Amino acid sequence: MKQLILISCLLMASLCGKSQVHLTVQLDTSLTGPFTGRLYVYTLKDTSASFNERTMAAEPAFYIPVTNWRHGQPVSLRKGSTPSHIALDSLKAGVYKLVAILDTNRTERGNGAPGNAYSRNEGLLHISGAGKGEGTVILNAVFRQRPFRETELVKEITLRSGLLSRFRGADIFLKAAVILPASFQKDTARQYPVVFIIPGWGGTHYHGAIAGNQQRYGVGQGKDKIYVYLNPENQTPWGLHAFVDSRVNGPWGEALVKELIPYLRRNYRVTSDPGQTFLTGQSSGGYGAVWLALHYPESFGGCWATSPDPLDFSSFTGVNLYRDKNYYTDATGKERGINRVKGVFQETLRASRMSELFGGDGGQQQSFEAEFGKPGKQGRPKDLFDPLSGAINQQVVKEWQPYDLGLLVQQNWQKIKKAGVGKITVYAGEEDNYLLQESAIAFGRKAQQAGADIRVVIIPGADHFTVRSETLTRQIQAEMDALIK
Repeated sequence: MKQLILISCLLMASLCGKSQVHLTVQLDTSLTGPFTGRLYVYTLKDTSASFNERTMAAEPAFYIPVTNWRHGQPVSLRKGSTPSHIALDSLKAGVYKLVAILDTNRTERGNGAPGNAYSRNEGLLHISGAGKGEGTVILNAVFRQRPFRETELVKEITLRSGLLSRFRGADIFLKAAVILPASFQKDTARQYPVVFIIPGWGGTHYHGAIAGNQQRYGVGQGKDKIYVYLNPENQTPWGLHAFVDSRVNGPWGEALVKELIPYLRRNYRVTSDPGQTFLTGQSSGGYGAVWLALHYPESFGGCWATSPDPLDFSSFTGVNLYRDKNYYTDATGKERGINRVKGVFQETLRASRMSELFGGDGGQQQSFEAEFGKPGKQGRPKDLFDPLSGAINQQVVKEWQPYDLGLLVQQNWQKIKKAGVGKITVYAGEEDNYLLQESAIAFGRKAQQAGADIRVVIIPGADHFTVRSETLTRQIQAEMDALIK
């Protein structure tokens, strides 16, 4: 919180107290309140364009905290608001479209989390050549819990987890989409191999009901299998948890193995043979799949991960956590980049972190800190580095080490092998946008030195998002089928 206040002060330094732009948010009569949370207003200079994730990140935006806000109490952003890019009074003359979102959901990340209010209709802000402006936007709708569209062969699971509920002191549910083969309804005595899918950032079990996502993970290809499309996003305020046992998020991996898998065996005729229980995942889900395979080796017969988050912390999105002193800059003081497209970084690590801080809890960096680190004050994950200077906290790095899978394999492979670990294969693109191929290569090198039966494949020309091609999907399915009795 101190960092956010300081960042706010730095961004607001240009304000002189004589605000000329008056921006107001009101509650519709249907929303009586009281509401407590963070109120965001997003602007869009091109009134012919649409608000989307890209424009909302690129265009000027503002937030202000609200407490016990009720209908009939307009909120002004003249004082006390924090800008994403520039101060309110520094907006150029013209007409801006406006949308507002009130983030009140403290248990799930994202503007669209259930219970958050938003403006269904856009507002307008007019700023004259003299710099004076007036604008209003009205919150008049609330995001509802998304319905899951079941079919004969796609079912939703919502299973209360005793392990997670005890850890968090509240009811926590495992959610997943179960995708059944066509033969499931006919061959009622048959048990099926199972494939657990852990999607990447933004992926939820709702996507498991979509044909395009099923195709991406090979659903329906090869031998009949049951697919379980997991939700790594639900009920976690700090970002995607990837089904990793975390000291901040709780025992998600243990809950999967000890609660969800037995439930599936009881209710969906999933095989009890660990050798025919498989894992696959993309990006953050790719890391989760490898982590599960190494920590519960007796439970899974194979793992196929694509573009996994850093498996080896000697290259954490290009930063060597053990050697480098600063996350934002290299040894020469040059700013590090992120999101490389055709060899060109689209922004700096510093700018990326500032954008996440503006967006509140649940950004990519905080998800790492919750996944790998220990809780700090009020149970919040500790910062890996100072968000203003970028100075890396080496004590936190030490606390992260149990989640460096390169070190884990290097130090514990014989024990993992003895437990019956299945085949582990990692695929990364040569042109990964987040330099994750460097981490995969370092992981593979340590695995080779330890004599581990782990295969790391770097795909020429592929980036973070194009690794899982149709050809690779067919290959993965063929390798799974070869292990099925």
